[in-house]
Amino acid sequence: MTNNDTSNLLSVLVVEDDPSITRMLRFSLRAGGFGITEVSTGPAAIRLIDEHRPAAVVLDLGLSDGDGSTVLKRLQSQLDCTPVWVCISSLDQQDAASEHGPLGEHFLGKPFDPWKLVNILTDMLSKAAYIKNS
Repeated sequence: MTNNDTSNLLSVLVVEDDPSITRMLRFSLRAGGFGITEVSTGPAAIRLIDEHRPAAVVLDLGLSDGDGSTVLKRLQSQLDCTPVWVCISSLDQQDAASEHGPLGEHFLGKPFDPWKLVNILTDMLSKAAYIKNS
């Protein structure tokens, strides 16, 4: 686990087992103004979600340990804890929906534009803050 979070930044948990994608996400999320914590396994992600309640989670559905689906189920069942999450996958959206249920705006297929992900997270976090404060 790499913890690069800074207390004054919104924290994003990156759950990705491909080091090159993790590096790309680290660069783009930091540049987008986010603090990040990185893990590469499902159990580590679930532990951090439960203990630290990040503002957002970027989850690779195809983790090599096979636990991407388990993490997704945890996120979907605990929206009050982590209301913002985006799944990334080498599956296309239709195949991902068949396997995991409809993901809608919560899905980005690989390869993806990291700046699009930053924009999606920023928009989702703004909406979540608005709803929380309403």
